[in-house]
Amino acid sequence: MSYSTPDTTARGERKARLLTGALAVTALVAAVVALWQTQSTPLAGRTYCWGAWPERAEPFRRGDHHRTSDESAPTPERPSGHCLLRWRGGRGAGAYEQEVEVRLGTGPLDAGPRRGWLSGLLVGGDTALPGRLPGFTAAGSGTLVLPESCDVAGRPSVVTLTSSFTLAGGERGRSGFSAGYSPRETGELLVRVADRAARAAHCTPTPRPNVLPPPSETRERAAHAAPTNSVRVKPGARTGRCAIPGLGAGTDERLTDTVGSVRDDFQTCAVARDGRPAARFTMIGRPRLAALFDGLTGNSPPAPGWRAHGRIDATGALIRADCGGRVTVFAMSTGPGRTHTRLDDPRRSFPAFVDAVGERIGCAPLRAR
Repeated sequence: MSYSTPDTTARGERKARLLTGALAVTALVAAVVALWQTQSTPLAGRTYCWGAWPERAEPFRRGDHHRTSDESAPTPERPSGHCLLRWRGGRGAGAYEQEVEVRLGTGPLDAGPRRGWLSGLLVGGDTALPGRLPGFTAAGSGTLVLPESCDVAGRPSVVTLTSSFTLAGGERGRSGFSAGYSPRETGELLVRVADRAARAAHCTPTPRPNVLPPPSETRERAAHAAPTNSVRVKPGARTGRCAIPGLGAGTDERLTDTVGSVRDDFQTCAVARDGRPAARFTMIGRPRLAALFDGLTGNSPPAPGWRAHGRIDATGALIRADCGGRVTVFAMSTGPGRTHTRLDDPRRSFPAFVDAVGERIGCAPLRAR
């Protein structure tokens, strides 16, 4: 039998207290590390839109205040989400209210609503994301399709971002960011929030390109300006708006065209009259983006002699074709600024767009001429 003395008892109690304290500190450190890992910056304040944007970084600026958010984060069981973020900034005449909305989902299932949804994503003059990522941006909006591991019931999951702001005095809201973001900067925000969405849904994170396209890639020019250098035009060919031969090459100063990316798998252009959209033209050859149009073009050609499926009518056009073994989508939509001339009549201008772009990307002719 052994007996403890008062000294040994006290030493044992001190060791127990030290051990308990050490375990408490360890638990606290673990909690802090876990908190840090869920934030974009360690203990720097709140983060927004599923943890993608810390309050001390873009899209916020110094002096922004009254931030509010309404968020529904995606989960593996419910791979959809929504984030509506609002804040105020500036002073005096430069004061503004900013709103940004992010959504993760698959879009409408029915053909009619889905066409409208897709048309709304392409604002005209969009810039393709680099590295052939399946996405595009404009100055204040963007769309990115997540990897196949994020598909829901065989349908691609899509992250969309839209923004608008209102200046002091209650002026009508404007699309975009008050800071005048370029498509490149909007693309940075889009990739960050899409990465968060994929991680929250426990599917493959979106690859992050090292370099996003320069702001100068999307620009607005007058209708009579020289064609963009990235479009190959045959010598002596009659060029038109969007640098497309035969696409209404008039001299109406009320008309402008915004040329976006001109690549072998993505091309966009928008024509506006007095700042109001008249017509938007799009070619998409990136597989994950083209998959968004599955089931929308039917199995019949838009007209006799076409090597494609889809439709062309007075309000718009959408066709799906095989271009060298790659599914390629061509689309055109009209808007409230249309002139009701050849320029924005899909039955006349859309075939010219398809011919010119198809030839540029090396696609065999899609219609008899």
